Amino acid sequence: MDMEILQDFLPEATELLQKAQSEALTLEKNPDDANAIASLFRAFHTLKGGAGFLEATAMVDWCHHLEDLLDKVRNKSLRITPEMVDVILKGIDVIQGMLGALQAGDYPTIGPESLGKIIQEMASGQSLVGASKQSKIPDVAATSTPAEHPSLNVSNTLYIEHRSREDGSEGIYLQQQSVDSTCPVGNGEDIITEDEFEQYLDQLYGPGQKPGDWPATSLNLPVTEEITVAPLTVQDQIKPVPTMSKAAAQQDSPPEVAETTLRVDAMRLDAVMNQVGELVLLRNRLASAVGGLSEENEDMARIAREMDLTVNDIQNTVMRLRMQPCKRLFQQLPRVVRDVSRQLGKEVKLEIVGEDVEIDKAVVDALAGPMTHLVRNSLDHGIEGPEERATAGKARTANLRVAAIHLGDKVRIEVSDDGKGIDRQFVTQKAIDKGVITAEQAVRLSEQEALELIFRPGFSTKDQATDLSGRGVGMDVVKETARKLRGRLDLQTHLGQGTSIAMEFPLTLAVLPVLYLRLRRDIYALPISAIDSLTDMEAHRIHRLAGRVTYRVDDTQIVPLVDLGAILQNKPMRMDSESVEGVLTERGLFIVSEVLGNEDSVVKPIDFLADQNWYQGATISGKGGVVLILDAGALGAAASLAAEGSVQ
Repeated sequence: MDMEILQDFLPEATELLQKAQSEALTLEKNPDDANAIASLFRAFHTLKGGAGFLEATAMVDWCHHLEDLLDKVRNKSLRITPEMVDVILKGIDVIQGMLGALQAGDYPTIGPESLGKIIQEMASGQSLVGASKQSKIPDVAATSTPAEHPSLNVSNTLYIEHRSREDGSEGIYLQQQSVDSTCPVGNGEDIITEDEFEQYLDQLYGPGQKPGDWPATSLNLPVTEEITVAPLTVQDQIKPVPTMSKAAAQQDSPPEVAETTLRVDAMRLDAVMNQVGELVLLRNRLASAVGGLSEENEDMARIAREMDLTVNDIQNTVMRLRMQPCKRLFQQLPRVVRDVSRQLGKEVKLEIVGEDVEIDKAVVDALAGPMTHLVRNSLDHGIEGPEERATAGKARTANLRVAAIHLGDKVRIEVSDDGKGIDRQFVTQKAIDKGVITAEQAVRLSEQEALELIFRPGFSTKDQATDLSGRGVGMDVVKETARKLRGRLDLQTHLGQGTSIAMEFPLTLAVLPVLYLRLRRDIYALPISAIDSLTDMEAHRIHRLAGRVTYRVDDTQIVPLVDLGAILQNKPMRMDSESVEGVLTERGLFIVSEVLGNEDSVVKPIDFLADQNWYQGATISGKGGVVLILDAGALGAAASLAAEGSVQ
């Protein structure tokens, strides 16, 4: 039994059962409520699916029978009756008991056989109990349908009246309309003889019983003060469990398992996260204020240190509240690989690594679609067919690897294959043909920028759209999702060997570690997750290639040079007269006046700016000032569009 799935399933199943019971009671009052019928059907369908993941066969079968019954009602093959509602409610009780067994760590046993038989009979339309209610009942009598009684084999043949005789004593009167061919009594006429009546009473009560006594312990037929007798109900046909002694019940019943999980609305968690973020800002301001006091005030410094430790503990605890394993993100991928590979006629082996790695719930929820796009793109564009792979000297079966890797305060999620890789020139030409870029822009693209054209909206290497690809959507969704989640994309490919697309996200989205930068007199912040390293600027490493100013970091790495002074202040930085420092990022080397230091910050959105801007948001520094948080990707794109050099 997968305990992680079980812990997620139990709270959801409890809520579903509660909702199912409410909907069943609604149907008892309004049998034609289509919304309640659909909701009840979905509840049993969802419960069946969750039980299937846990391999709880007994619960799967039980939910399937109830789902089948509700499906017939939903399709209007059957109509809800009070007896049907009774069956459904009793079925919900059985499922509740099965959940108790699962919570105790045991697989549930099969449900009551008699109740299961009645559910199946109702679903097939053969239940005599359901039919009796739907048929027209005479005004002066009720039909008795003891279908499962061992000594009777009749079907709506006898009408029973319980009424007073002329002398005031009570009596039972039977009238016969039609007789089953296998019935031991009856002569085919409407009125039965006294011998037939006595013979029937012997079967009904047993020999030796006094005629006229109501057989309360035989069939439990209820008697009212009226002259009619109600038909057998479902409760009458299901034999009650013999009553056990209190000691025996305590001994046999499983011990109650204490509830270990608490489901909390996500909005409440978001509110707590925001409050912790504000607390972090206050902590930063307190630390800055205490740092400016005299060193003789040791008590204040100690309080500030203890405050810092306590806030860190609270921050880490609240972060873990929203953490979820990547298994939830990966669990739909095997089905995607199976279906798409069969459709394309490709042989693919899927490897999933790091299902236990945890990341913020918001990231898990947002990445479900992008992960499917990445996998489908790899299967359709990256991995070759079996014959093509064999011709290239590869194994006929391709390898597709999906991995989650914990990297300190970040999580890296990779989708890699051993396919044919991405041809930079082919991608560039396709982008020009489809009007994504111009030929002049293509000349100035670096190799990495050319590869990242696959993330542009409207770009596709397919000339005709299929149900899998070709419409230019999918990969741009991946890029946009990564940007919104403050993540970074990393694309690595080698022709003939394969491609790897990785996304790195912070563990939490509530608090963002940033590096404060000074650009002349202005202060900015840059997310640490976007920074690779810091470097001293050297003029002899600056070069101009294809109209772009670049910087040679070492003998193997040449990156674009991004002058923040030219972009943000419309005034390029001058290395000969100004002090400058370099910040190496994924989008190039950013030059600034000075690197000040790092700090945990809380991102506040800037709603009044256009969607396309250079900032991820704003924060409040430890000194109390508002600081803009730069978007490294947007600044790198702005620099690549500039035709002139940015360093003089």
